[in-house]
Amino acid sequence: MNQDVSFNLIDEPWVRIRDEEGEEREVSLLELFRQAPHIKCLANDLPTQDFAILRVLLAILQRSVSPSLDEDADPLEVWESLWSAPELPLDDICKYLDKWQSRFDLFDEENPFMQVAGLRTAKDDYSDIKKIIADMPDGDMLFSLRVGEGAVTLSYAESARWLIHVQAFDTSGIKSGTVGDPRVKSGKSYPIGTGWAGGLGGLYFEGLTLFETLLLNFIACDIDGGDLFSDDDLPSWERSAESAGVDDRFPTGKLDLYTWQSRRVRLIPENGRVVGAVLTNGDKLESINMQQYEPMTAWKRNLNQEKNLKISPVYVPCIHESDRALWRGLDSVFDGDSVDRHPSTLKPGLEKWVSRLVDEGCLLSRERLLRIRAVGFEYGTQNSIITNLIDDSVELSAFLLSSDGKSLVSLAQECARLTSDAVDALGILASNLRLASGGSGVDEVNGARQSARARAFFEIDSSFRLWLASLNEDSDVIAERDRWRRLARSIIKDNADNLLRGLASDAIVGAPARSGAGKNIGWMTASRAESIFNAALKKALPLEEDIQTKKEVH
Repeated sequence: MNQDVSFNLIDEPWVRIRDEEGEEREVSLLELFRQAPHIKCLANDLPTQDFAILRVLLAILQRSVSPSLDEDADPLEVWESLWSAPELPLDDICKYLDKWQSRFDLFDEENPFMQVAGLRTAKDDYSDIKKIIADMPDGDMLFSLRVGEGAVTLSYAESARWLIHVQAFDTSGIKSGTVGDPRVKSGKSYPIGTGWAGGLGGLYFEGLTLFETLLLNFIACDIDGGDLFSDDDLPSWERSAESAGVDDRFPTGKLDLYTWQSRRVRLIPENGRVVGAVLTNGDKLESINMQQYEPMTAWKRNLNQEKNLKISPVYVPCIHESDRALWRGLDSVFDGDSVDRHPSTLKPGLEKWVSRLVDEGCLLSRERLLRIRAVGFEYGTQNSIITNLIDDSVELSAFLLSSDGKSLVSLAQECARLTSDAVDALGILASNLRLASGGSGVDEVNGARQSARARAFFEIDSSFRLWLASLNEDSDVIAERDRWRRLARSIIKDNADNLLRGLASDAIVGAPARSGAGKNIGWMTASRAESIFNAALKKALPLEEDIQTKKEVH
């Protein structure tokens, strides 16, 4: 590192925030912690950047608070004292940051922040900055919003944000081989997977201010126990930086994972800007059965891995899907059903902690509305490119996180699942109507189905979110089930009526039809398609009058 260049994250503005007036600006770490009660939220380049930086902030907060706590202190009391205070414990934070001041300098000669001093390739070359910028395509620049100098260099503040992001979310693929790395072959470092956070379905709670967001995600104990923080669980800047990554290091706790060094990096400064980076693979880590250490994702049981590894159970992170809203996958927020004696999904450790806060009478009221934010990437081509960004959220009453809210949770999960079944029935109606009109191509029929499903989910989306947010301690399960079913059926039935009104006359007469698998399914008419749909809709979202009518018929 160049001794004349310095940019310390403690004092220099680099984190983008949105304040109470809605203005966006950059602040230093010290300013961020001081102003946290008056900052609305993080507002960095991408939602995934907010997630990665939030984890760094949580690591700083935990390490700041730890020394002042008695070893037998009650974690709930620790959290309550922080939550009820008018501001964060600034004396503790300042003392901690002062102790590790040099480790937060991007260009420190010995220990640059989240980098390796002297990291170099055999040819002493480096990559363009686009290698560390997630929203900058590696090939065709036609659709990039970055132009001019911003496309070839970065300010020090931008570099800090993208450095944290690349450690968390970097794509997989072949990297530059660096001197001294025993894993390098023929000058190349071969894939070890994405950055650690790239393999998660990232989840966190978002408060009304950054002060609230930090504390809602601050777990004051080990995930599965009542013990306070382990002294062995250290963030990356408190560890000695190894020049080469390893394949066998195991995390010591959540702070280790919050700042896991998936890559080895060295930023290249020149004339007050960063012009490139040496980027290679860092510490490899498999995301199997890590639920005791990683609290900011849900986990799902993987039966195939159990067969391959010959161990049981095996849990892997629940990854978000870009074409599926968060409310349609509530198992990524709450526990799922049981497979044998092990649940099919495990809720995030963070949600377990917040549930405990609600249950045990802390200052987190059951009436409070909580926003759960979901962020992540979808990767393509062996995880070597980013194909989609996921950024979604749902609001729900804190009561649903309490032990008394389980019946409403089950109701919400059931309604989400059965609503998807009803939308599938609408999709089948659309494909059958296309068959009745003489359509025969697989792409044509499937296109009609997918278009109808997408339109219905779009119209249902806001209604389900509002219904979910309305569930609270006074809600009656039976009444709420009926309320949602009527609303969902009304929306889906309106969509079906629109499909039927737009039919050509030949659909009434019908046509011979085959299923997607090529099986002959007989003569399809508009009337038959509608009859199939009505039966499926009533099965997915039955109402009391449907059941009564069925009894009368029998």
